[in-house]
Amino acid sequence: MKTMPLAGLAAAVAFGAHAQQAPSLVSPAPTLAFQSLDAMVVTATRTPQRAGDALRDVEVITREDIDRAAPVSLAELLQRQALVEFRGTGGPGQPAGLFLRGANAGQTLVLVDGLRLSSATVGTTSIENIPLDLVERIEVVKGPLSSLYGPDAIGGVVQIFTRASATPRLFASAAYGTDSDGRLATGFTAIEGKTTVSFSAGGRTVDAPSATNERAFCHDPDRDPYDNAFANLKVVGRLAPQETLAFTGFVSRGRARFDGCPDAQGNYANDRNVQTLAAANIVSEMNYETWWKSRLTLGQGRDELQIEGGTTARFDTRQDQASWVHEFTLPAGKALAGFEMLRQKVVSDTAFSETRRDTNSAWAALSESWGSYRFEGSIRRDDDDQFGARDTGAASAGLAWPGAGLFTFTVGRGFRAPTFFDLYAPPSDFYVPNPLLRPEESLGREIGWRSESLRGWQLRLTAFDNRIEDLITYVYPTMENVRRARIRGLEASVEGRAWGVNWRGSYASQDPKDEETGFQLQGRAKRFGRLQASWGSGDWSVSGGVTASSERFDSANESPATRLPGYAIADATVRYAVSKGWSLELTGSNLFDKRYEHAVGYDAPRRAILLSLRFEAT
Repeated sequence: MKTMPLAGLAAAVAFGAHAQQAPSLVSPAPTLAFQSLDAMVVTATRTPQRAGDALRDVEVITREDIDRAAPVSLAELLQRQALVEFRGTGGPGQPAGLFLRGANAGQTLVLVDGLRLSSATVGTTSIENIPLDLVERIEVVKGPLSSLYGPDAIGGVVQIFTRASATPRLFASAAYGTDSDGRLATGFTAIEGKTTVSFSAGGRTVDAPSATNERAFCHDPDRDPYDNAFANLKVVGRLAPQETLAFTGFVSRGRARFDGCPDAQGNYANDRNVQTLAAANIVSEMNYETWWKSRLTLGQGRDELQIEGGTTARFDTRQDQASWVHEFTLPAGKALAGFEMLRQKVVSDTAFSETRRDTNSAWAALSESWGSYRFEGSIRRDDDDQFGARDTGAASAGLAWPGAGLFTFTVGRGFRAPTFFDLYAPPSDFYVPNPLLRPEESLGREIGWRSESLRGWQLRLTAFDNRIEDLITYVYPTMENVRRARIRGLEASVEGRAWGVNWRGSYASQDPKDEETGFQLQGRAKRFGRLQASWGSGDWSVSGGVTASSERFDSANESPATRLPGYAIADATVRYAVSKGWSLELTGSNLFDKRYEHAVGYDAPRRAILLSLRFEAT
């Protein structure tokens, strides 16, 4: 009986589902076209499938994509490769939030090796402290996914897989660039008998310019340095022909200076955020029969924030997570049934009236294929001891029309749970918590078309309509469920090869509207996109692109004072294969040094150049 290797909750991707020879650094530029459709993914259905067969919109970002984007952050990488919006508050190490299909950062679920790492106090994941040297690949699934993943998956799911390989590998890299940006990383994968071990570690220091500008409420023109260190370990062992056991663990610690307000004498304190993200899980997979297997996961995700300087505070979140999933192979597809437990606990020197919340969940999913017809459906109940039970469901249908591509339709419900700050923060003159808040709820619909090959080109179109009700909004002096939002739009992408160059273009047009006021939703653009290209010959390869966005507003009422003008920025990478296994890369982002903002008073990163030396042996 054959068992699939594991590495964390999504082992099929980390070790098995994309088991392939590690990319050679002496090869020409990797082909952009068709790359994502041929990859194996697990996030869309919680079971391995080819990305081209998924009925949801799935984007796959590989390690090669990451290497081409060396100077940027995780948020900027997702913007380039997966058409994801984000709101950043400065440069390296400064807070950033992702917007998927117009949903805000709290309505987008981020997983790392299958585990939640979000802060329960503010409801978002500190992606600014997940270094790209820690990441092997990323899967982005857009659209409502609460029926598979529970709270917060209104806009979709971003799942990050840490470094690992299905074959023996040794790698190392060193880089230096603008603002004294120094980076080191190394790692290996070793296989001995029935055991696979993957380890990676690294760090970064950068003397970044001030995160704020003159438009900020508090602006200190000094520099805001950032440093980070990380380590990651994965161990997979086959205990018996029918049983596999895996351990996954990582830790990432970042320290970022930020601008506080001056004291009465006009002196600025050296305020600093010290943030640690950590996660560990154990996964046991058992194959009972050729048609039945189960996967038991026990894990914990931690977000620990310590604020130092003129202001001091501590906010720690611990999320204990357990999952037991049964997978059944059917004549025409697969069925899944799962049970989950999530315990969120807050430890803080701020006196929250409640510090623990438990959610127990049960869900089921079905995927079937009959000739050219495909179907995926899922239902889920989440029982929260604070707001009670919530039922969600989703269904997708597809028609693979010979010669015409794949037509898809999806409808699904989602919800977002209130944060501990919304519910239990200590009262003040300006804020009173509201323990009676209801979860935000959504109904999302999508119609899509995808052509795997049309005269050598791959095309994709998706129209979406997402309605969100009971939006949690500050109405002095508390948070209330008072608003509704609707985000309608169209996403398009094209990939192919012409004139010896690989091309990829993506574009989104949307109307993110507050239905109560008619105003544009805060932080969302109506149009954004990217065009990129790559070319390779012999030992040389070149890639580059342009990312553009229309104007946004950093307020709920389109105040002219909060208008953020549109922008277009360019990036490029040149790679030279020095010898077998060795390569030099020169990468640059924001090449024309465009000054722009994602949030009022916070400059986006300016021009950055990075020279990298890489080694890889397989």
